[in-house]
Amino acid sequence: MNKVTATLGALLCAAGFGQMAHAQTVGFDPNGNCTTILGNASDADQAMIAAWTFGFIAARADTVRPVDSNNNAVLIGNLARVCQANPNASILALVEASSRPKDTAPASQAAAPGSEAEVRALLMEFLQPGADLRALTQAILPTEAEVKAVYAEPLATAMWASYQEQMGPGTAFGPKADHNDILVVYTTTRALLEKQPVLDEFPGGYKDVLQYFKIDVPIVRFKFIEAGETLGLAFDGLMYLNGRWVIMPKPWRSLPG
Repeated sequence: MNKVTATLGALLCAAGFGQMAHAQTVGFDPNGNCTTILGNASDADQAMIAAWTFGFIAARADTVRPVDSNNNAVLIGNLARVCQANPNASILALVEASSRPKDTAPASQAAAPGSEAEVRALLMEFLQPGADLRALTQAILPTEAEVKAVYAEPLATAMWASYQEQMGPGTAFGPKADHNDILVVYTTTRALLEKQPVLDEFPGGYKDVLQYFKIDVPIVRFKFIEAGETLGLAFDGLMYLNGRWVIMPKPWRSLPG
């Protein structure tokens, strides 16, 4: 069993797809129901679905990604997650929605920069079919100047040294195979510094770094989860500054001494 089959098999069993009848012949109709198509997909079908989806995304969103077994596995897994949440949708509808250019939304509907709505939209991109997890992660890694804009010395320098060791060109994070939703705790560094109740929603280590905050900016803790659950894959330290979201996780690990 290859990696694509294993990934999809686990997702489809969890979604109840594994009990679908009769395997279909090789090939698929993008206008067909996603539950039926993914539930009956052979190895060859999965490869065709992945290749078609990558091509559709490239044409629609001007985003070209390598078509290989690893990327296929990620794409099929993401597609199965979205299908599980929209079991009556077609493959075409799911892929079309995920690849729609972001600037087509009316300005009145656009999320305000730095808002909770904006960060939710950003994080939901990690759950979309064909999500390029490495590119999404790289886009939110901090620079040295950004770390030092938020945190005072000597913590800032220690944090940057740690991030340089841990975060490189290959760094990527994202949801697990069964995750299809997010939980977000949105607040500001000022609220944490003032020890408002939301501080208890963040890892306990933040209580040890409050004195190092230099500016008041939005800060988020989030989890990739299964819809309806509260446990999942948790991350912290996603902040908005200089017009973009950047992640500075676990600052307490760099405390001196």
